[in-house]
Amino acid sequence: MKRFLLQISTNTYTCQWTRHLTIKLTHSISVPTYNPATQTTELLQTNLMNLLKNHTHTNQVLTQIIINNCIPINQFSFMKLIDSSVSSIGFSPSAHLFTQFQDFIDYDICTRLIRSYTQSNKHLHAVFVYTHMGKAGILPDFSTFPAVLKSVAQLCRRDIGGSVHCRVVKMGFGSDVYTNTALVHMYCNCLLPDKGRCVFDEMPERNAVSWNALITGYTHNRKFREAIQVFRDMQAAGAQPSEVTMVGVLSACAHLGALDQGKWIHDYIVCNRLQLNVFVGTALIDMYDKCGVVDEAEKVFGAMREKNVYTWNVLISGYAMNGQGEAALQGFDKMILENIRPDEVTFLGILCACSHQGFVDVGRRHFISMKEEYNLKPRIEHYGCMVDLLGQAGFLDEAQELIHTMNMKPDPIIWRALLGACQIHGHTQLGEFAIKNLIELEPNNGENYVLLSNLYARDHKWSQVGEVREMMNYRGIRKVPGCSSIEIENVVYEFVVSTLMEKEYEELYKMLVDMKKELKVAGYATYTDMVSYDIEEEEKENTLMYHSEKLALAFGLLKSSPDMTLRIVKNLRICQDCHQFFKLVSLLYRRDIAVRDRNRFHHFSGGTCSCKDYW
Repeated sequence: MKRFLLQISTNTYTCQWTRHLTIKLTHSISVPTYNPATQTTELLQTNLMNLLKNHTHTNQVLTQIIINNCIPINQFSFMKLIDSSVSSIGFSPSAHLFTQFQDFIDYDICTRLIRSYTQSNKHLHAVFVYTHMGKAGILPDFSTFPAVLKSVAQLCRRDIGGSVHCRVVKMGFGSDVYTNTALVHMYCNCLLPDKGRCVFDEMPERNAVSWNALITGYTHNRKFREAIQVFRDMQAAGAQPSEVTMVGVLSACAHLGALDQGKWIHDYIVCNRLQLNVFVGTALIDMYDKCGVVDEAEKVFGAMREKNVYTWNVLISGYAMNGQGEAALQGFDKMILENIRPDEVTFLGILCACSHQGFVDVGRRHFISMKEEYNLKPRIEHYGCMVDLLGQAGFLDEAQELIHTMNMKPDPIIWRALLGACQIHGHTQLGEFAIKNLIELEPNNGENYVLLSNLYARDHKWSQVGEVREMMNYRGIRKVPGCSSIEIENVVYEFVVSTLMEKEYEELYKMLVDMKKELKVAGYATYTDMVSYDIEEEEKENTLMYHSEKLALAFGLLKSSPDMTLRIVKNLRICQDCHQFFKLVSLLYRRDIAVRDRNRFHHFSGGTCSCKDYW
């Protein structure tokens, strides 16, 4: 039995347990006591719940209930007690609730509580109940684990997830399909997709949800090729994918720029009469936009019966990234006419469209209307778009002023946007200021040092270029290598920047040499100012010739049919030399080429680019 000491002062009551739990009560209140002759249990619990609505009374109510056991308890009132105590500031007697009402609580009650909390997104509460089950000696059963693992996944608590997994195995539930599926989801959501795959491979039984879990998990962890391969394995196993599966694999195709595979999935959806709901439709639009096929994205958009703000956002952002600024602005106007209220993402798409097309005045107006008309607070990304828009157009002073008036500290997005403008307009001093801020914020990001080196190389400041390289070597910093991919006949091929004559690339190198000769006759001149080495001009040309996007282009010309559009995805921004190279290839070889770099799409056709050389 717990002993307690009640100390009374003029305005404060203090209840002390010998277990060192101290609660200060600021007011004296009366907790209703159950009298079966005068009131029903339901009435008493209603009165109790009304008291618990006021968190200033929570500590007192819970203390008196625990000490005096003054009311009958059921699941509903027990949940309310946990809700109040977990939410209460400075006091959490829920552990004592589990011991005080141990005759009432069993695994069935706890499992129902956990599932209820998980379904209502009270994930901390669900994990709390599970934890105290063990302390109270209450064993879970097979229906307990899926719910608690879902909450663990949402909280991203891999430590708790690992302990739950151990208990699953120890209690002999390792063959339960629902528990295993929940484990796969938990590990993937906690950024441990390899562990999720191990659980999946050891599952004696799988269902379609088990496959939703692994595909989505790989996509969530940016392992897009693995996600597509799992989808293929799922097809081979005869499992029927759901709409959720389609969303996950379409997202993977979008990030890889794998158009042929994305089209196949679209055909599969149509042939199998899967529902084109708002989620699948939005994922299809996103896939087509990120593969550079805007007209197909428009067809999907038109076929959708239901659209929400996310659907409109994907459409507008797709127009922006594909260099169709006017279409993005028209889409925004139609969205407003259909009474869809824009959000922060909508305006990010609009400002990106203005930035890519150089619509300075329009961008200014939308940035102001975002705050004044729609009461939306600009985020750092919106300021980044405005700095980029103003800087590229030559309004460097206005871009600087905007940075100074921001109500938040500039981040790398801001300084990179300003630096890009400085490189365009040759403003070395301001560029140095921007890049030094970048290095302070991201001292281990190799790209920042490369940008600084390029800035010095542009002005032929080779001693400073050498200092930057020495700094990188001293700090053990490596720049991110250029990487490009191209899809040919449903297979994605990947290339990395190289100056070495690897044997497997011999055919590509010969192709590039022949292409270079033809392009030079047509007026191509290598843009060597960006090469950060004080070396001979011929060596600089060779360095630029083997950029990853050029390797992917040569491969595409060799391996594809003459009427096929070549679609290349690059992890970095396309350089000026490659941009000029691709324009001339599109003219001389009569090929349409779409390049998606880190910032946007470049559609090359007939010697011109959709960006109009403004990027």
